Amino acid sequence: MKSIERRGKVLILTWLLVGCLAAPAFSLETIRINSSIKPPFSTLAQDGFFDLLLNELFARVDNIQVELIRLPAERALQMADDGYSDGEIPRIGGLSEQYPNLIAVSEPVIDYNFVAFVRTPANERMSWQRLAGEDVGIIIGWKIYEEQVPASAKVTRVVAPAQLMDLLSAGRINFALYERYAGYHLLKEHQHNNIAECFPPLAVRPMFLYLHKKHAALIKPLATALRRMKKDGSWQRIAAQTLGSPDTK
Repeated sequence: MKSIERRGKVLILTWLLVGCLAAPAFSLETIRINSSIKPPFSTLAQDGFFDLLLNELFARVDNIQVELIRLPAERALQMADDGYSDGEIPRIGGLSEQYPNLIAVSEPVIDYNFVAFVRTPANERMSWQRLAGEDVGIIIGWKIYEEQVPASAKVTRVVAPAQLMDLLSAGRINFALYERYAGYHLLKEHQHNNIAECFPPLAVRPMFLYLHKKHAALIKPLATALRRMKKDGSWQRIAAQTLGSPDTK
């Protein structure tokens, strides 16, 4: 009787083992990506542009799950470089020289329009040099503004984008430097009817997803998957769903 019981247990264990081996392989890994970005690029409901883009992108690469962590811009970048999180989005190219532990996925996630907002009317032509000697507001950790605003400008640095528009609306700064889509979202959300964008943009730059070097093996597959998303229309679908056009924001 005991012999039969033992044989039965062996058979059960064998079936369980075979079942595990026969089951399709899938990854339960979660990648934690830092971002300081607000709506419409990332939302608390996780239905912003980067929320949807990253979920679909990583799902195409070994079915990896993504968690987007919201942090102030400078802290987000430093924590990713230190390896406390897995990556950072979105950032301009070339940051690996300053943050050597971060590697950029070579295919851009989007092109950013870095613009200046002013109190209306906005009837002057914008350039970096136009900011010389002016009261300018920027967000701490936005490297392009930290590097390109003329040294003679009187720079006010803030943590939250809403602070930029509040300062500008109140006349405490002359120029608020931000991204176009996110800027228009703020103007609508906070009903700043006395603020407008200056043209042309100060810069248009491709923006990238960076991963910590411990995930170096994912860099090429992610670049390939992102190019395929642009080719098959998935990227465009997500952009239309979440960004629309500044005029509608």
